[in-house]
Amino acid sequence: MKNLQLTPLIFAVAILFAGNDSYAGKIDKAYEALRIYDYFKAKKTFEKSLKSNNSIASFGLATIYFRRDNPFHHLDSAYVYINRAKSTYSLVKVNQKARYNSYVNENKIDSLRQLISSSYFEIAQKEHTIASYTNFIQQHNWADEFPRAIYLRDSLALEEAKVSNTSAAYANFQSTYPNSDFSGEAENLYMLSRYNELTVAGTIDSYEHFLEVEPTNSYRSKAETILYELVTKPNTIASLELFLERYQDNIMRDVAWERLYQLSVYEYSAESINAFAMKYPEYPHLEKLQLDLSFMDFALLPFELKGKYGFMDNLGVQVIAPIYQSVSTFKEGLALVSINDKFGYINKKGDVVIDFLYSGGADFEHGRAIIERFERYGMIDRTGAVIFEPEFKDLGAISEELLYGLKDSLFGYYNTIGEQVIPERFSEAFSFSNGKAKVEEKGLQGYIDTKGKYIVHPAFEEIQFFTDSLIIYGNGESFGLMKPTCQIIIPNKYDQIGQLSEGLAIVVYDGSLGYINARGEEVIAPQFDLIPNYMNRCQFKEGSAIVAKNNNYGVINTKGKEIVPLKNEGIGEWKELTAVKRKGRWGYINRANQLVIPATYDYAESFKGNLAIVQEMSLYGVIDKQATKVIETGYNNIELVKNELLIVNNGALYGIFNKKGANVVPMIYRSIRIFDENLLILTDKDGISYFDITDLKILKLADNE
Repeated sequence: MKNLQLTPLIFAVAILFAGNDSYAGKIDKAYEALRIYDYFKAKKTFEKSLKSNNSIASFGLATIYFRRDNPFHHLDSAYVYINRAKSTYSLVKVNQKARYNSYVNENKIDSLRQLISSSYFEIAQKEHTIASYTNFIQQHNWADEFPRAIYLRDSLALEEAKVSNTSAAYANFQSTYPNSDFSGEAENLYMLSRYNELTVAGTIDSYEHFLEVEPTNSYRSKAETILYELVTKPNTIASLELFLERYQDNIMRDVAWERLYQLSVYEYSAESINAFAMKYPEYPHLEKLQLDLSFMDFALLPFELKGKYGFMDNLGVQVIAPIYQSVSTFKEGLALVSINDKFGYINKKGDVVIDFLYSGGADFEHGRAIIERFERYGMIDRTGAVIFEPEFKDLGAISEELLYGLKDSLFGYYNTIGEQVIPERFSEAFSFSNGKAKVEEKGLQGYIDTKGKYIVHPAFEEIQFFTDSLIIYGNGESFGLMKPTCQIIIPNKYDQIGQLSEGLAIVVYDGSLGYINARGEEVIAPQFDLIPNYMNRCQFKEGSAIVAKNNNYGVINTKGKEIVPLKNEGIGEWKELTAVKRKGRWGYINRANQLVIPATYDYAESFKGNLAIVQEMSLYGVIDKQATKVIETGYNNIELVKNELLIVNNGALYGIFNKKGANVVPMIYRSIRIFDENLLILTDKDGISYFDITDLKILKLADNE
């Protein structure tokens, strides 16, 4: 199940969501056994937990295999499991990360992975061959010893080198006696008594009767407020329309209009606002609609000043004062902000729309936002009205007007007005897509429709739709294809089955890679190497796929014919000009497999547009299609972004170069990263600023002092 993703961009404060894991006991017992060096019990328990807690259990197994004080010490196995822990940690739910933080977290994973890499480096040093260092480089590009390994490898004779240099990256939620001195108090008590006597039933009719017979009662406002709450309790457009039509003099009419407006424009677009104005010409605040329309395309950017955050426009003019502990970007016209560790929402005028009531929150999506209080989750609408009280351990994102929720130990599904539509009966649940959602009961997975009826009954540990009529099924170790009726079409003989791309899907059989079509027929028999990141790199794209055999790389078409013969020591992404490695060096071939840029580089990436990143002596540079150096090789890292701009890092500071090699942003920033499709965010000692990719200018808070 996908984790909640709270606030795409939160400055200064991270939001931690807690949750539940039905396999918690196994993991705790495994780590307790590991603590007392009961390696046999720890290993057995971790292995049984792999399917349900892949990353957490893999870290435990990596620890056992790495340690030398037990019979299971095996460095290659430690390497496999630490990389599995690393690559799947991003899939661990936020609540699970919090629960197991004392055992496993990203820092511990990275630390153990470094220790394992250091052991491999020691082995490589003892062998002191080109092959040993190349193998280390390919498999340990994160290691502290990585630059040293590259240096040592390059210091050896190049004529001995005919091995691959490809490596993979792993990376990545607030009144009776009128003449008495006491006549006023007596009058008030009289009115209160009348109010209580006439409204004791608590029904809409009782409040209507009270308002009819007590026109001067001082509790009219209270009665009108409660009447409003009763009539509009469903929080639907229809209930609000009914209230506005029936109660012309109610003091809550403005509130009703505002809620009706917010519910009607939950998509928050100019089209929805204009549609509201046409549908409700009697709306009493048309000027508000015009103001909202004027703010629609008014971009506001967070800025930092003396440790507090506010918002400025794209000219650097302060619009909202820096008074917040943290802020998110605006979504659907509202931004999540915090003061004193409490979260609320503001609009683009800086008005507090939803008070600071919560300990966490998410951006608005479809007019709804998930909020947190006392480590439980709920949901509100744009008016702040509570759709779900914060009583859930887990809440999913809205998808196809439904979301999953976990209150106690089982998941159910709810609609966007707070009604449960599918009872709580699942041990695991996923969001709906195309009218169906994956669920799990008693350790077996199935698919349900929006009514909760099974489309595919739970019969296997793992299933995934392959096509509309075929499903991948398996037990975690082997996979096959079946119909939704569970009729087996292909037995679970494959180690892995990928998703279709251009009509073909990767399959792995007995450690070799091949391809099947949408009917499950083997179009290209398993015969190729499992190269790093093969499920992505070997997928068919634009009619071709990168493959390798006996560590020799090439490109094939959908018929399995070699477009680029499998005679290269390494190959980059298949492009107009593709990076290839030959005789230990990297160069470039064209679509006809002609070497158009000689193999002279230590490493190279395929061209993206007119530019390519190359490496010499462990440092990076950029060349054009004529092999002219646009940026000299002398940098620790280079990232190509939109409009052929290049984020360059010299090891300590960052800057930006254009496609001609001109330095358009000086090398003075601590970090530069993508903010959105048009902006890069720059960080230095004074805080944050932005770089407009289109206009090539820096946006920062103007000096107002």
